[in-house]
Amino acid sequence: MKIQIKLFAVLFLVAGCLIFSAFGEPQVEITNDNGVYVVKIPQENIKCVQPHVVKLLQFNKTVFAQTGADLVINAGYFDPNNKNTSSYVVIDKKTVLDPTTNQRLMNNTALKPHLEQVLDRTEFRVLDCKGKQKYDIRKHSLPPFGLKRTSCKIVHAIQAGPELYPNLRLEDEYFVEKSADGKLLRDSISAYKKCARTAIGIKDNDIYIIIATVQHRMTLPELAQYCKKLKLTKAMNFDGGGSTSLNFKGNFSTQNKPLEIISDKDASARKLKSFLVFYLQ
Repeated sequence: MKIQIKLFAVLFLVAGCLIFSAFGEPQVEITNDNGVYVVKIPQENIKCVQPHVVKLLQFNKTVFAQTGADLVINAGYFDPNNKNTSSYVVIDKKTVLDPTTNQRLMNNTALKPHLEQVLDRTEFRVLDCKGKQKYDIRKHSLPPFGLKRTSCKIVHAIQAGPELYPNLRLEDEYFVEKSADGKLLRDSISAYKKCARTAIGIKDNDIYIIIATVQHRMTLPELAQYCKKLKLTKAMNFDGGGSTSLNFKGNFSTQNKPLEIISDKDASARKLKSFLVFYLQ
């Protein structure tokens, strides 16, 4: 009888561990809407999310393998000619990439009258609010959550833009320029063309990744409407087109298989400068 009780206890503990493991895995939700992937990452399952930068340009899948992260996506803008950044990146409260050091950007004659707008583009932030991790999306120059919540400190940040939702700021962030009569004079990221896209959004401190693949290309106004449809609180655009990349390890509990998304189904994605990496729990 004692042996049977002990055996039952051992089996119970083993079963308990299996149940705990299953429920303890990341509860990432992935939907595929005719080629538009939405990855919802609940805040309680995020152990760490932060930017990752490389000296020489690298593929998203290589960074995914090297970091051991659970999920990696492409993020900020860069100059493929000199491999320098066009976006601010902050890691552990230190600015590790600064677009003002990119001489091709700063000496661009066409951009000089608009550099203030370019340098103040939207960024995704990881904040420390009295020991609690929060996420925000706002212009580079603005303090965390505005002036009333100065207890929050920026730990990590990665810039790209434009803001998609609640306001699409194409002209404010000088991605697009129009004449007085509405004629399109400049469209630096093909905002009005259907392209592969990468976006990040937040709602209730959960993070949403939206990937418009080559099977369902989107304009930025269309992507902004998609963020509205998801009822996100805020959303912003990351580098897209040939940069669009996602690698995910997968998780057993929600039956999500490992997933790789690249901008071109028949070729490798572009090499990149900066990434957003997720470690889940």
